[in-house]
Amino acid sequence: MTEPPTIEPPAPERLCFGCAADNDDGLRLDIDYGEGRAIAHLTPRPGHEGPPGHLHGGVAAAALDEAMGAAAHDQDGVFWVTAQMTVRYRLPVPLAAGPYRLEAEVVKDSGRRRRVSGRLLLPDGSSAVEGTAIFVRVGSPPG
Repeated sequence: MTEPPTIEPPAPERLCFGCAADNDDGLRLDIDYGEGRAIAHLTPRPGHEGPPGHLHGGVAAAALDEAMGAAAHDQDGVFWVTAQMTVRYRLPVPLAAGPYRLEAEVVKDSGRRRRVSGRLLLPDGSSAVEGTAIFVRVGSPPG
């Protein structure tokens, strides 16, 4: 079996749903990552509403997936995609109380698969949404 090709990182002008500032329909996450960890900030907009006055659960899950993906990607510059993800909603997330902090870290690396955990925190530090995911490599390490 041959290795899949290395995928080039997206150019800044591309419209990544998770992190592109110019994507009006996206999450516009501000993400910092390094050493298998990621910190992101989500500022919800009115279109992210689910139950009245609260963040839609799918938006919370997408933001968590993006943060966990950034943590997986950081370790070698190769793109990793979500193969499986579990989300647990612990507390409602008020739409207007953001920005919200998301934290993610790689907890297990077995070569082609990485297990990552993450959470979305309320301003008081409470964990409102938690998740774990398995990411699989879709490219080869550069070089």
